[in-house]
Amino acid sequence: MRSKNVICFRLATVFGYSYRMRTDLLVNNFVFNSIKKKELKLFEPHFRRNFIHVKDVVDGILYSIKNFERLKSNVYNLGLSSANLSKYMLAKKIKQKLKYLKIKIIKNIKDPDQRDYYVSNKKIEKRGFKAKIKIESGIDELINVFNNTKENIINNY
Repeated sequence: MRSKNVICFRLATVFGYSYRMRTDLLVNNFVFNSIKKKELKLFEPHFRRNFIHVKDVVDGILYSIKNFERLKSNVYNLGLSSANLSKYMLAKKIKQKLKYLKIKIIKNIKDPDQRDYYVSNKKIEKRGFKAKIKIESGIDELINVFNNTKENIINNY
């Protein structure tokens, strides 16, 4: 890192409700489609990602401001360590909450998004910050929002 007076975060895939939320991000998208279409079509279901709730992103940034001197001049992965999940594992977690959900594995088609990786968040965790909001809590939150909002959910991407 060239500059000695910065902190850089590589964010995991963000999930959770927010004003002007993006429904193209994987967890938000899977929950939205599970409710609206009652099915998920998975291409390359073994592809894995790391996730983090939007509130944990905010908490991570606030933590870095408060602990700037200790954290500066470094790059950190910011994600939820218990949420290194494959697309299929994520779909099963949603199905635990929405029993009617049908999960269809589509073979012989490549996912246009070829990201597939495990992410370690240990570096930031060793410095004192750990994401707290579990993926299951975020799924519950999104189910509640998508089932109960009277407003039309607008994609903001």
